[in-house]
Amino acid sequence: MALFRRILRLLNVPGFGSRQPSESQLGRIRTAMLSVLQAHGGHSIQRISQRVRFATDVEALWYLRQDVMSALSAIDGESAARRQMKSINSMFNGRLPGSMGPRAHQRFTGGNNS
Repeated sequence: MALFRRILRLLNVPGFGSRQPSESQLGRIRTAMLSVLQAHGGHSIQRISQRVRFATDVEALWYLRQDVMSALSAIDGESAARRQMKSINSMFNGRLPGSMGPRAHQRFTGGNNS
């Protein structure tokens, strides 16, 4: 049975090995996202806030981070938006399936590596 659980955990089967956030953890992430948006007004901010408010799981909130970041960047600039999103991004650590976490990006140098 232990081998079966390990295989399911490696395959990221929901409910096996992935730590599902509690409602309070989900609420904390949602509240943090809404609090950075609430300092700003406008139709697009309200639309994103509504989507955050009604997101049903951590994966939906994970994908909405980009919308929040884009909205904040348009208003405050990218560096300010990144600062505001840093603590929100850290709230997702250990709460997503392995395939959904942040990825390390390789910088293209443009040189010939052969």
